[in-house]
Amino acid sequence: MASSDLQTAPFADAVRVSGGKMLLTETVHRAGDSIDLDVDTKDAGDGQLAAVAIGPKGDAVPVEIISNRNRTFTLKLLTSKGGRYLVNVYFNGSHIPNSPFKVRVCNPEAIWAEGPGLMDSYVDDLGDFQVFTRDAGHGTLSVRVNGPKDKFRVDMWKGADRTVNCRYNPEVPGKYTINIKWEDEHIRGSPFMITVRKKSKENGI
Repeated sequence: MASSDLQTAPFADAVRVSGGKMLLTETVHRAGDSIDLDVDTKDAGDGQLAAVAIGPKGDAVPVEIISNRNRTFTLKLLTSKGGRYLVNVYFNGSHIPNSPFKVRVCNPEAIWAEGPGLMDSYVDDLGDFQVFTRDAGHGTLSVRVNGPKDKFRVDMWKGADRTVNCRYNPEVPGKYTINIKWEDEHIRGSPFMITVRKKSKENGI
């Protein structure tokens, strides 16, 4: 737990939160981002400001407290995983207003995809693949397949352990691009570029 000593009767309810990314409750932040919170204790009296965050796995995550030397402070939470963080901020042992603060984090780099649908194939061979999102945190998955006929329909359904099953049917030969995004950011390996060929007696199919 990070803390900073102050020097009068402490009143946690008088602590004000004046700004910072931590207040953007509808925002999904990126893993690796530093999420800040500005705290003003001028009207709270003397006491101790402290903070600790609970990470997506239930583990304690350090929160840095930076003193601005005018009884205001900047708190910084450094995120490393996707998921929900709860940031508890205390003044002299009591929660300040609106604490705990909820922070949602996504991690597109923690997602991967695999399956025959991401490799070269033949016309009318179903393009099946899976996207593994277990450690991605909060976010929305989007899958787009573009080919000679522009966009193709992609069927998607949920599997076990936050796996998403995907399927498309390449009806014409040519070059295909498969874009897989989490919160509008490409996952590892995306976009996938494949070639779909005609079936013929020459290639034994």
